Amino acid sequence: METMTAATNGVTRRGFHSTVLPWLVLALGIAGSFFLFKFIQDSVENVARLRFEREAKDANGTIEDRLRSYSDVLYALRALFAGEDPVDRLRFHRFIESLELKHRYPGFISLNYAAYIPARDKKRFEEAVRRDTSLSRRGYPEFAIKPPGERPEYYAIVYLEPMAGYEFAFGLDLGVNRAAANPEKIAAAMRSGRDSGKLISSAQPLRVKRPKEAIYLAMRLAVYRKGMPVETVEQRGSAYLGSVGAGFDVENLMKEALNVEKLRYMQIRLYDVGSADERNSDPSERKQLLFDSNQLTKGSPAQSAVDASSTFVQVLPVEIASRVWEFHYSARKDAIMSRLDSLWPAWVLAGGLLSSLLLFGVLYSLSSSRNRALKLAAQMTKDLRESEERFRAIAENASDLIALRDPEGRRVYVNPAFGRIFGDKAMIGTDSFQDIHPEDRECVRQRFLDTVKSGEARRSEFRFLLPDGQVRHIESQLSTVSNAQGGVGLVVAVSRDVTERRQTEEALRARDLQLQEAQELANLGSWEWDLRTSTRTWSEQLSRIFGVTADQVPPTLDGFYPLVHPEDRERTARMAEEALRTGHAYENQFRIVRPDGSVRTIHSQARVDRDDSGSPVRVIGVCQDITERKLAEEQVRVSQERFRMMVENVRDYAIYMLDMNGYVTSWNLGAESIDGYRAEDIIGKHYSRFFLPDHAARGDPGMQLQFAAIQGRYESEGWRVRKNGSQFWAHVIVTPLLDETGKSRGFSEITHDITERKRAEEDLHSYAERLKTTSRRLVEVQEAERRLLARELHDRVGQNLTALGINLSIVASGLPAGSKPELAGRLEECSSLVEGTVDAMRNVMAELRPHALDDYGLPAALRSLATGFSRRTGIKVAFKGDAPGADLPKPVDLAMFRIAQEALNNVAKHANAQRVEIAIRRANGLATLSVRDNGIGFDPNRIESSNREAGWGLLIMRERAEAVGAQFSLKAGLNTGVQVLVEYHV
Repeated sequence: METMTAATNGVTRRGFHSTVLPWLVLALGIAGSFFLFKFIQDSVENVARLRFEREAKDANGTIEDRLRSYSDVLYALRALFAGEDPVDRLRFHRFIESLELKHRYPGFISLNYAAYIPARDKKRFEEAVRRDTSLSRRGYPEFAIKPPGERPEYYAIVYLEPMAGYEFAFGLDLGVNRAAANPEKIAAAMRSGRDSGKLISSAQPLRVKRPKEAIYLAMRLAVYRKGMPVETVEQRGSAYLGSVGAGFDVENLMKEALNVEKLRYMQIRLYDVGSADERNSDPSERKQLLFDSNQLTKGSPAQSAVDASSTFVQVLPVEIASRVWEFHYSARKDAIMSRLDSLWPAWVLAGGLLSSLLLFGVLYSLSSSRNRALKLAAQMTKDLRESEERFRAIAENASDLIALRDPEGRRVYVNPAFGRIFGDKAMIGTDSFQDIHPEDRECVRQRFLDTVKSGEARRSEFRFLLPDGQVRHIESQLSTVSNAQGGVGLVVAVSRDVTERRQTEEALRARDLQLQEAQELANLGSWEWDLRTSTRTWSEQLSRIFGVTADQVPPTLDGFYPLVHPEDRERTARMAEEALRTGHAYENQFRIVRPDGSVRTIHSQARVDRDDSGSPVRVIGVCQDITERKLAEEQVRVSQERFRMMVENVRDYAIYMLDMNGYVTSWNLGAESIDGYRAEDIIGKHYSRFFLPDHAARGDPGMQLQFAAIQGRYESEGWRVRKNGSQFWAHVIVTPLLDETGKSRGFSEITHDITERKRAEEDLHSYAERLKTTSRRLVEVQEAERRLLARELHDRVGQNLTALGINLSIVASGLPAGSKPELAGRLEECSSLVEGTVDAMRNVMAELRPHALDDYGLPAALRSLATGFSRRTGIKVAFKGDAPGADLPKPVDLAMFRIAQEALNNVAKHANAQRVEIAIRRANGLATLSVRDNGIGFDPNRIESSNREAGWGLLIMRERAEAVGAQFSLKAGLNTGVQVLVEYHV
């Protein structure tokens, strides 16, 4: 691009001669081509270097994990000695056997235990070993610590596995180990391991008589007496019991951990560079070569120096057993970079030079068309700059899980591999069965108990359920370690994560079945073309797809093409030939003609396999009958077209599409009818013109689109504006439109003109308000009539009855003493009747208009109502009131009283209650009336169908409350009683 910019500026510069431009472009093009050549060459090498470094780090991680697993064996041995005291030769032998060293840890040549023996205990110790018959009936009568001589202390190897071939080490004092290249360093390492308690190695090669010359190293780990403190160096020295150690073949260890395929192009060397503790490092100590991968590939280490200009080198350190090992990875650059990567810079250079020459020729011959030539050169330069791809590297590593359990199944020890699976979860002391999948738990528990009972080793497979919900398949080997009483003291579990292997095995077992089911379900057949014999084999499903029988399958390519539709035959043959030439996989879609004349559409995929020389040897592929899918796609297209036609012709709804910024992209006839715009007038315009000006100014259009994008839908009602300026009330639904990836690509809006419905709703609301006003007025008139009737009864009828009673009393008192007794009885009966009539009239007057409400307020009236109701019905009524009557308006007092009165009537008729509570209180500006009973209750949802009279009473109470601006609510249920609540905001 810089070249083209410079050329363009040179052409347009005023006064620049037109004949100079082609030469300037040629010079800049050549310079740019060489610049691109160098840039791409460096980029290819950098990508290859990154690929090499990643592969080196992956290999280093795998090797380090394997080294850790080897050191974990020593920690397991120390845990064995720490778990029981003492550990005899038989238990040591069985423990080593359970590890299956040859299969799981082929790098180990031996495992041993060296006891610490003060000089005073030497003879007693030797006699005890000679009499030890736990493993050999004859004992070890010739045992003696070697080399002979008197020393203050001894570190003698007493347990050794395997013994065969290593008899020379039995009884060997490691403090004066003459089998090591530097015995003094061995002795210093023993003392360092005793004092620190860490895993140590002297890095001194061992002299071991083996058929193959190799480097053998040893690691040791101190063992302390059970129960003694080991916090300080002095405490560790006092508690020191001995050490467990291992000798291993470095070459075998590395051979197990390395990928043989990777060693074909990468060399790996391992050096010991000294102690990990810088304070104790020996300046004179130099790097010691421990391993060279050429030993595996060429039989001997290579001594040639590394050429830095043609080789990638990566050095990675690993700390193991208090030593620092350096892994030197090297590989030739041409082994990491493919031939295509190597040729790519040259191709770019050639292309750049060729493009420069072509551009020079064009500019030279068409100097009068400088602008057109400049565009062509820019396009060519742009095309040359398109390249680069990245490679990925995947490596997996795994290590064994080693655990010691007590006979109850609790973990006594676990190695760090558990942490890589279970994370930071505490494992020591936990139930080993709690992490097992519930479906496998009982079976694994039973196998464990059987192992504890019989002492026999058992192998099992189960699943771990990890804390994150992941399920891992585990293969485990259980073996027992006996205690001093001969029973099972510990159970050793060596497990391996075999999830990937299990999945692979299951996949292989199910392969044939899956292929058959897949071909039947997907109507897909497979084929193979052997290029060496020029023969083709078809699956049964492929024969059915082509409509031929097994004996009609064409054995060669020439017999296949007649089945292809004539119009697709040449293209299909050309694609196959191109794939053979380039070796690339290819896809094709073509038609076939079955023997019965029917035409089917086939989708084919194929891959070309090559031998080591790069020659194609086989082509394998699959064919799928997609005729029905093609027909379905056509039906979908037709359906979409019909839907489009339907949307465009809908006239009752305005349906249109918006882009992400709110500009109209489609318009149907309904939108034209409702909004007044024609499609050509509105498409490309912003939809904010449908809003009222002030609504558009405050951002309503953008807010609606944003809300729809976030919530997935926006729905509202409001005023909209037509093209002619008239307004209408619209119901609007906005929905985001998503592409195949789920990303929003626009919006759809559906607008419905509901102006008439809006007006009808407003008329209905107005009618409801008028109805409430009329109802409230009727209640007021009713109460006025009640008041007038009560006053008339009191002033007229009441006074007359009172006078009548007085007159009857006067007549009765004026009768002579000897008058007829029946006449006196009649007069007394009339007086009682008059008094009863007066009481009844007073009750009627109280029902019509309670005088206590007018004289003393709502609480007094409710208390009087409760007392009278309890007297008449025998139902206990409790009253609680703390609100003065003068606090509420008179209409509210009257409404609450009537509601309480109606509620008590319902209790008497329907509740079958034993107790009623009436409460009126005021708190936080809210006056509340509550009437609650303990009757049989009812279902509010079924009250109208079960008891229309009760439903009418509830309706009256609700209307009375709403007439004075109060809120009415009802809490009821079967066998839970009923509570009537009226709330009024003061």
